[in-house]
Amino acid sequence: MTAATPGPSGPNIFSMFSGDGHDLYRAKRETFVLSLLGQAAILGLLIYFTSCVIVNTPEIAKNLPKFKELPLVFSGRNGGGGGNFDPLPASRGDPPRASLSDQLVPPTVILPKEMPKLPVEETVMVAPEVNLPQGAQIGDPTSQFTRVLSNGPGGPRGIGPGCCGGVGPSTGPGFGPGPAGIYPAGKLGVTVPQVIYNPEPSFSDEARKSKQQGAVVLLLVVGKDGHTYNIRVGQSLGMGLDEKAVEAVNRWRFKPATLNGQPVATQIAVEVDFHLY
Repeated sequence: MTAATPGPSGPNIFSMFSGDGHDLYRAKRETFVLSLLGQAAILGLLIYFTSCVIVNTPEIAKNLPKFKELPLVFSGRNGGGGGNFDPLPASRGDPPRASLSDQLVPPTVILPKEMPKLPVEETVMVAPEVNLPQGAQIGDPTSQFTRVLSNGPGGPRGIGPGCCGGVGPSTGPGFGPGPAGIYPAGKLGVTVPQVIYNPEPSFSDEARKSKQQGAVVLLLVVGKDGHTYNIRVGQSLGMGLDEKAVEAVNRWRFKPATLNGQPVATQIAVEVDFHLY
């Protein structure tokens, strides 16, 4: 029996491609060819649209702002806190105007019954360049409590669960949960910390193989003891280099900044370079 000869169960599939078969087999052959061409066309369209998605850069990636342009949640001398020993949580709202001048009036959500003869604006002691929300009712922006006006359980003075004329859960006339006693380097009589020991970072295997180079920018606190704390990535390189930069800077040592001759903690940014020689 040849390949084109019908067997007991019907004609062989190869008869569809021969020119000697019945008209029914010719119709099946044409249907088979058209189906094959249709599937090939669909596959080609899928490959085309997939390649477009992979090759083209998403628009959102092109429009991402630089990290320096992002709004800061905390910056300045330290975080802040306050309250008026109220049993209710602090009311939600915006902090008052940011200023590094000595605070004359602490923030409050409770309006005085009698306006003072010489009104003075409420402030929080935060660097003016920090983009704090403004315009709404004075309050603690981290609070979810909105039913009634309250300065919160902290105190004395200020708003929140903290203490002493600020807004938030920390201590002092600042804003936010930042640790107390962190000063702005190079401002208000504070010197800039100086590096005295800075071992170079090592390359990750992935970055070395791909010859990735550049700089990682880290935000960190230099303590009174010259050690580094709270290291965060401000500008990333990827491929394991961010982790290598943090690992290296964690071993750096500084001559701490001073204020009136006394060492103080400061918040700074450092750039860690990665170059293949």
